[in-house]
Amino acid sequence: MKVLFEDIKERLQELTTLQHVALWNNQFERSNNDNTDNNVEQAFAYPCAFIHFFGDNPPSSSGGGAKRLDVDVRIYVGIESYELEDTTVFDVAAEVQEHVENWHTSNFTGLMYKAQRLNYDHNNVIVYEFDFKTQFSDGIKYFKKDSVTTGNISVSITADLDIDNNIIRTGDGS
Repeated sequence: MKVLFEDIKERLQELTTLQHVALWNNQFERSNNDNTDNNVEQAFAYPCAFIHFFGDNPPSSSGGGAKRLDVDVRIYVGIESYELEDTTVFDVAAEVQEHVENWHTSNFTGLMYKAQRLNYDHNNVIVYEFDFKTQFSDGIKYFKKDSVTTGNISVSITADLDIDNNIIRTGDGS
């Protein structure tokens, strides 16, 4: 899962609009608040994006011991605004959606867009949430106990070759 997070984070950081990208930890509730008693997380710059993995999806075998996992990914896009009505969040959200929707790497399938919603329950911050689904391959091989694995084996063969023998040289046994 760390690889999946790092890949998505790196993709989002390509957007110069975003000033901060990180793993979701309910930052909108725990930092940058008007009530400083609730500021238990480090402050961050806006516009921002946070990556959240949610859902209880069981893994499936993809053979050879490797596992595949359906993963639900939520991306929170936040902007800070002191305007009475600010539609900037729609522009930033559209840029994020266009940049990650259907994007994939060798570790996971394309991020399939599932849902979106606006969250206004924060002081002077508008949060746009996107849900995506992907299938992640852990790429790890699980070996059963007492299984045999091999590495490089060096073999030394000694033999005397008689290359003066016509039968050996030509393959003509007659």
